[in-house]
Amino acid sequence: MKLLKIFKLKYSLMEEADYKSKNANETARIEAFSDGVFAIAITLLILEIHVPAVHANETLLQSLLQEWTSFLALLIGFFTLLVCWINHHYMFSMIHKSNSVLALLNGFKLLVVTITPFATALLARHIQSPWERGAVTIYGFNFALMGFAMMGIWIYAKQNGFINAGSEKKLKAATRLYIFAGIYSTLIWLASYISIIGCLILFATMFFIFVFPEKVVAWQVRKTTNKKVRVTNVNVPAA
Repeated sequence: MKLLKIFKLKYSLMEEADYKSKNANETARIEAFSDGVFAIAITLLILEIHVPAVHANETLLQSLLQEWTSFLALLIGFFTLLVCWINHHYMFSMIHKSNSVLALLNGFKLLVVTITPFATALLARHIQSPWERGAVTIYGFNFALMGFAMMGIWIYAKQNGFINAGSEKKLKAATRLYIFAGIYSTLIWLASYISIIGCLILFATMFFIFVFPEKVVAWQVRKTTNKKVRVTNVNVPAA
């Protein structure tokens, strides 16, 4: 009887290990494929930087400075994809299961990633031109799609129990962060219709918020914990 119980327990543990291994392999393939797409998209950004022709009575530095719009667009595109990749990595450090719908949602995000070099090229080509606002608006729309794709992946994974965040507080904090990503990226796109400078300021602010997502989530968890402790202390009657 004891041997039978030990055998059943061992078999159950083996099944659980196989299940976890299968799920880990599923998300690992999504991450590996995504990393490849991100790497290619970031590499394509440099194609808009051309070696300038040096004219008479002009130094190489002066010729390079004339290409400042391309360099600015390169930095904007690079940091957009970098922050997107950092958050993609952070999300999938907690998403431990996958299915075809999640793969499709991730595919939509990768579609936006592949469009980013084109949106960046438009931005580089039309800064200080009559089509400047249109180019910024198109880039802002691409950015909004990126935020919504990120939010969509996280919300779907959360609703289907694919996330293992370690604690309910961390899960709620991360959920707030990625809902905020969708809303804030849309505000950046809408701001491009009103003020290009304002749009750039909002973009820079979003970069600083999302470049370290784990620290932002940890700060929210600490803030929530401290708030509950203060409320508990207030409600405890004095001896």
